[in-house]
Amino acid sequence: MKIRRRRHAVDDCPVRVREKIRAVLEERLALMAPARRLRLALAEEALYSLQGGSPARVLDAGCGDGLLTLSLAQRHPGWDLIGIDRRDDMLEGARRRAGARSLGNVSFVHGDLEGPLPGGGFDAVLAIECLSEIPDDRLALRMLASALRPGGLLVVHVPERSWRPVLPGSSGTWREQVRQGYGAEELSLAIRGADLEGVEVRPTYRTVAAAAQEIRDRVKGSALLVRLAAFPFLAAAVHLERRGITYGRPKALIATARRPS
Repeated sequence: MKIRRRRHAVDDCPVRVREKIRAVLEERLALMAPARRLRLALAEEALYSLQGGSPARVLDAGCGDGLLTLSLAQRHPGWDLIGIDRRDDMLEGARRRAGARSLGNVSFVHGDLEGPLPGGGFDAVLAIECLSEIPDDRLALRMLASALRPGGLLVVHVPERSWRPVLPGSSGTWREQVRQGYGAEELSLAIRGADLEGVEVRPTYRTVAAAAQEIRDRVKGSALLVRLAAFPFLAAAVHLERRGITYGRPKALIATARRPS
């Protein structure tokens, strides 16, 4: 019986290794979604304005599956990160990923952006692609602002109100949206209304990354090999957008502001 159990353990080993490799690939492919990759790069770029990228307390508001929070935690072990969301199933998945990576500088808690946020005194608060899903976005902005320390940085990324899909048949709405998006002046006014200063709003990605994202959305339910085959194209689209090699109207906006010192 002992020999059989040992054989079963040996037989199970390659299965567990394959499952782990597959899980890692699935997560990397999710993170390489063009729009998500651009949002990560832009958020990280903005965070580096905090004293040259020195250790920081960061709140990722509306973190969803936590991939942005986890990526920042892994790349910056000196930072202390908290991800909040109201969807407990996504938070539980994020906690499992953090445990699998042995990340001790990140935690995930339940929270609603239309109410007081956990903790306070954050060096930076991120609200990446969640504001258009919140009915009372003005209240949410006030809650986000109140979680910052004096001089702390708010980073907001939202769909641009006039955005339209690039490819025929692609969805013309954003996930769980309650509004189509924001104009630059509208977003600026809303942030200033939360008693923040130094507001800067600029467009982020345009047609190249948007088309790549729509292709990714169409193949995300395909076999792993199909999605791996699309990986080089998705990566190239992100690179081109980052270098400004694109065209068309902006599909999204990023805004930064600070709480008065």
